[in-house]
Amino acid sequence: MMLKDAKLPPEFETDPWVAAFVCELHVLYGTPVTGKDCKSKEDKIQYLWAVFGIANALAKCEPLWRAMKGKLEPEIAAEVFARRYFDVNNKMIIEQLPVFSDRGEQVKALSGPRDQN
Repeated sequence: MMLKDAKLPPEFETDPWVAAFVCELHVLYGTPVTGKDCKSKEDKIQYLWAVFGIANALAKCEPLWRAMKGKLEPEIAAEVFARRYFDVNNKMIIEQLPVFSDRGEQVKALSGPRDQN
């Protein structure tokens, strides 16, 4: 379930541990950590997609990450949170970015197992 209005926790702007934890989640998934780190349009899209995924996961499993706050280093907490999130939801915090075809390009049909002969 994706939350309609996915926002990072309010203390992201004021609490160093929460800010570091969110940054470590970006690092863990290999996405730009801030908008300023984006060098291309693709980086910006990847960054925004990651923010939505992280915000959704933090809201969905808030008690889990709050229990780690101040008890674990942000880097370790990010890894533990990501693993537990996957175990509970059977998906990554930041899912693979969807690929859309360019305008004017015909969408190719997916081949089924029988079409591979």
